[in-house]
Amino acid sequence: MEEKWRKELKYTVTEGESIVTARRLSSFMQRDKNLKGGREYLIRSLYFDNLYEKVLKEKLSGTAVRDKFRIRYYDFDTAFIRLEKKSKRYAVGHKYQCRLTAAEVQKIIDGDLAWMETDERPLVRELFLKMKLELFRPSVIVDYCREPFTYAPGNVRITFDRDICSCKDVKAFFRKDAPTVPILSDGRCIMEVKYDDFLPDVVSRTILTTKNREQAFSKFAACSLNG
Repeated sequence: MEEKWRKELKYTVTEGESIVTARRLSSFMQRDKNLKGGREYLIRSLYFDNLYEKVLKEKLSGTAVRDKFRIRYYDFDTAFIRLEKKSKRYAVGHKYQCRLTAAEVQKIIDGDLAWMETDERPLVRELFLKMKLELFRPSVIVDYCREPFTYAPGNVRITFDRDICSCKDVKAFFRKDAPTVPILSDGRCIMEVKYDDFLPDVVSRTILTTKNREQAFSKFAACSLNG
């Protein structure tokens, strides 16, 4: 299957702007199929970096070609966990992913890595090499609530990420009471716009008021620096 690289735009918006924009988008966009009720779901991610903060430094310096690994689950449901590698190549990105069990994640957190070397999933073996050769380790937990919308033309996905929090106690990954620290405490949230080859005019016009504030905000970087 051909890899699909997508374009991604990010904007910092106020809570009021996010509510108004989401209301306008809901008139023609669909709510994400992953919603089980309500308008948003919780995302918890565990990011990896090494002792030299290679991933963080690449992000802060704007390195054009870079990768980052994370483990993610939703609404504290440990029955569905994914290992993801998010690759950035200049203006486009791609995400590789595979499933993990909670027991496997716990082994990774505990430093029990031997099983990964011969695992049948290529992404697990790739993370194993990163952890063995480049000394990658779990570095920070990132929590936030996401309100998602989708639009079939252009394969557009727009999300509003609110209540972004950081936690440096990586062993608390499965704890609902993990000691998190708010990152954007002034009511701001992050609006992300992802699409394939084109952004439809109806979408572009709807987010026009925020388009002059596009910025490369990274939840991973913000949480790594301020957690």
